[in-house]
Amino acid sequence: MAIIKMQRVFRMGVVDLPDVDPSLTPEQILEHYAEQYPQLRRGKVQELGVEGDNVVFSLVVCEYKANG
Repeated sequence: MAIIKMQRVFRMGVVDLPDVDPSLTPEQILEHYAEQYPQLRRGKVQELGVEGDNVVFSLVVCEYKANG
């Protein structure tokens, strides 16, 4: 039996972003990418599941609502 090390991939729309540090939590990865992508500042992380040898997380942009 072989042991396969799963890689984490963070998906924002159609763009797959690499895992910058496997020791960070998915929420900390979101904070990291929010520095480069301001639309993620109020976003959230959702686990989508496994695709091949990757565990895929979705970085979801929070929708803004107009007051009034």
